[in-house]
Parts: sequence; C-alpha cells; structure tokens
Amino acid sequence: TTPSSTMAHVAAVHAGLRAARKNHASQQRKEFYDQQKNFWDNIQKQAEMNQMINDILRKYDVTHNKALNKDELASLLQDLSKGEKPTEEEVLWVLRTADREDNSINDMINRDEIPAALDLWNSYEKAKPFINKMFDKYDTNHSNKLEFGQLKRMLTDLNDGHEPHDEEVKMVLDMADGEVAQKTGGINRTELQGAMTIWYMHVDEQASKSKCCVQ
Repeated sequence: TTPSSTMAHVAAVHAGLRAARKNHASQQRKEFYDQQKNFWDNIQKQAEMNQMINDILRKYDVTHNKALNKDELASLLQDLSKGEKPTEEEVLWVLRTADREDNSINDMINRDEIPAALDLWNSYEKAKPFINKMFDKYDTNHSNKLEFGQLKRMLTDLNDGHEPHDEEVKMVLDMADGEVAQKTGGINRTELQGAMTIWYMHVDEQASKSKCCVQ
C-alpha cells in the first residue's frame, strides 16, 4: 500500500464520518421539529375541543349546572342527528356509558365526559344502518329486541351456519342484556354490537383452546 493510497483511504473514512454526523444531526433536528409540531398540534386540538365543549354547554345546559342531564343530552343528540329524535334507549345508553368516564356515576354528562358522549353517538350513528339491517332480519316479532331464539339464529349465521349451544346463547344474552340499562330479556339495538363482540371473543377463545389441545 502506497502512502498516497493510505491518505486517500483516511480521507474517505473522514468524509464518511462527517456525512454520518451530518445525517445524524439532520435526523435529530427533524425529530425535534416533529415533536414540536405534534406538541403544538395537540395544544390546538385541545383548545378546539375546549371551545366546542363550552359551546355545547352554553347551548344545551339550560339548568346551568355545568353538565347535561338526560333531557339536555337528548336535545344535543337530536341536533347531531339532524333533527331525528333519539329513542329513550339510545339516550340512556349514551348517558350511562359516558357517565362512567370519570368513575363517578351521577346520571349526568359532565364537562370531561362530553367528548366520550360525542364519540359514542358518532360511532353508533355510523353503525345504525348495519344494526337496522340485523333487526330487520332477526327481530321477526318486531319487539325491538332479539329474544333467545332470534339471538340464536343470528349467532348461527355469524358462526357460518353452525348452531351454538343453548348455554352459549344464554352466556351472550346474560352478558349483553342490561349491560348499561335495565335488563329486558333480549338484546336491544344499543346492545347488539356488544353482544356480537362477546360472541366473537368467545369463538376466538374456543379456537385458542382447541389449538392448545391439538398441540
């Protein structure tokens, strides 16, 4: 190896180190700017949320107690649904589900629970076409709830035509019925998604047990 080639190699190594340091610094700078952007974006979102909550309370809190009671919540949900009046069941479901957010149940939606109530209603509104479709198919006596036999038929269809055991149907019914509101002896519209979640979790659990046994 000649001195000139050695010097060239050293120079190349130094250039590589400088480039690496520059890239590292650039990456650190980018991460810093990203963190700053995320910080201020979150501040902006929080400010917008606070303003929205203030606007909601200003309009719907007619009792001026800095919270929404059932009737005030119903008015809010009706406006969010473009004038379509929510059912008593729907209002109670949002009220009692969101009211759990601060671990203090008082049958009111306080300031900190309003975002949860909005999220619940938005998700429910998006799921409504599917829920209505399921009830049109399985609620054959138009009772607005899926009773044992109707629930069993739905679970059979969800289970690729394999009929569940009565004990499994009863398990879903017992767990989903009255989860938030009073038990009715069936699965109502606001309980349908919960019932389906319980069923799919049960199916997954049984499948996991079967795999363990096979192994």
